[in-house]
Amino acid sequence: MKKLLTVIRYECETSFQYIWVFYLALACIIPAISGIIFLLASKVGSINCLELNSIIFVSIVGILQMKEDFRMLMQNGFTRTYIFLGTMAQFVFISGLMSLVDTLLGTALRVLLSGYCNYQTIFGSLYGYGHPAVLGWLWLFLVYLLFSSLCFFFALALNRMPKKVSIFIGAAAGVLLILGASVLFGTGPWDSFKHRFAALAAKSFGFMADGTIRLVYPLFLLLLYAGLLNVCSYLFIRRAEINDPAAKSLFSLE
Repeated sequence: MKKLLTVIRYECETSFQYIWVFYLALACIIPAISGIIFLLASKVGSINCLELNSIIFVSIVGILQMKEDFRMLMQNGFTRTYIFLGTMAQFVFISGLMSLVDTLLGTALRVLLSGYCNYQTIFGSLYGYGHPAVLGWLWLFLVYLLFSSLCFFFALALNRMPKKVSIFIGAAAGVLLILGASVLFGTGPWDSFKHRFAALAAKSFGFMADGTIRLVYPLFLLLLYAGLLNVCSYLFIRRAEINDPAAKSLFSLE
C-alpha cells in the first residue's frame, strides 16, 4: 500500500506542475491572439479558449503516460497493477482539477467578456446555460476522463501491436471513417437508417424526442465508456512491453 500511495503522489504532483504551466501558457497566448483578431477584424465572435485546449492536453497526457512514466516506474520496481492504479488516479486528478478550473473560468469569462465577445463553453453551447454549474463540471470531468483514457488505451494497443499491423489498422480506420461519412451525409437507401441513428445519437447525448434534456444519459455513457476503456487498458498493461531492445528485460511479467 505504501508503494501505491507513492505512485499516486508522484503522478499527482507531476501532473500539477504540468497543469499550472499549461494554464500559464494559455494566459499568455490566448489574450494575444484575441487582441490580434480584434485589431484585424474589429470584432471577436463566439470563442472557446479553455475546454478544447484542455481536451488536447489531457489527450497528450494519456499518450505520454505509456511512453514516459510506465518505463520509469517499472525500472524502479513498481508492479503493473500499482502503475495502472497510479495512472487512473492521475487521470482522475487531472480531469477533476482541470474541469473545475475550466468551469469556474468559463463562467467568469462569459460574464467579464460579455461586451467584447460571445464566450461559449462546450457544455453551455450544447445544453444551454440554465443548468446547475455542478452538472457542467461533472459532464466536463467525464469528457476529460474519457479522452485521457481513450488515448492511453490506444497508446497501449499500438505499443502491443507490430508496426505493420498498426499501420494496417490505421488505414482501415481511415477508410471506414470516409465510408461512414459518405453514408451519414449522402442520400440513398440508407436514409431510414440515418434517421434512426440520429435519433439514437441525440438520445445518448440527452436530447429527448419531446424536446426535454436528460443529462443522466450522457453522464452515464461517458462514465461507462471510460470504465470500459480502463478495463481494456488494464488487460493490455498486464503484458505491455516497450519496443526498445535495451529495455525489454525490464518488462517481465509480474
